[in-house]
Amino acid sequence: MEYIYQPKSGQLLRVGFLFSGGASSLKSAFRSHLHGVKYEIVFALTDNQHASGIEFCKEIDLPLIVADYKQFCEKYSVNQRTAYFQFILEKIEGFSVDILGLSGFMLIITDPLLSTYYNRILNIHPFRLDILTGPRVERLEVGSLRSSEVLKLARLNKLVRKYKGKDAVYDGMISGEPYAQSTLHLVTEAFDEGPILVCSKKIHFDQKWVQKNLKSHNFRPLRTKADAIQEMMKWECDGPAFIKGLELIADGRFGIDGFTIFLDGEELPYNGYQLE
Repeated sequence: MEYIYQPKSGQLLRVGFLFSGGASSLKSAFRSHLHGVKYEIVFALTDNQHASGIEFCKEIDLPLIVADYKQFCEKYSVNQRTAYFQFILEKIEGFSVDILGLSGFMLIITDPLLSTYYNRILNIHPFRLDILTGPRVERLEVGSLRSSEVLKLARLNKLVRKYKGKDAVYDGMISGEPYAQSTLHLVTEAFDEGPILVCSKKIHFDQKWVQKNLKSHNFRPLRTKADAIQEMMKWECDGPAFIKGLELIADGRFGIDGFTIFLDGEELPYNGYQLE
């Protein structure tokens, strides 16, 4: 087992955030009472020159790098993330960060950024990642199992996480899931498949109302409701889960061995540390 971060005497955990839009998790982490106590956000970077989160970074005088991805591709006549993330690495090198946080960063992270910060890039996902699916299995809930057991099941049955991507809240709601949770996980090569660190509190769906609208093929209010829940979760779920993850990392309490996460040396279940 290796620790994700080992505290250094007299130093705070140094964190950099990457965002594409409103940067809600960055805002929550900065406004937390733990900022400046357990960790310090030392820079932010956006791949979108029109991101609304830029204004917040300016308001708090946070060092900001605007590295517009579309402009980069046009300028260098490339359309690949490898060259872009090499450019990003060079831009952030001087900040000497311990952890990178993704706050609605819409590009899939690849090498060389991924390999340089492997097991040190955090992403928040607005739904449960402890439900798997595959060719012969529609739904398998594995949160309470050991990670090694889940990996074996996934390999033998070709299972992947069921609710990934930007529509996860809507997909989960109309599929009959009883509740949503934001999931803080480590970024790996596989999209939304990294080890889970923290799960937020639960946001329960009114499934009677959901099923009534589904039977009536009344999809518009379902989409509106899912969007409203996801927006609310940014502040009530994403932010608290991110903050707790940064706190536990800053205190040197999270360890990792392969895909297995440890807290204070004790193995956590597949779905990580639960906030409720």
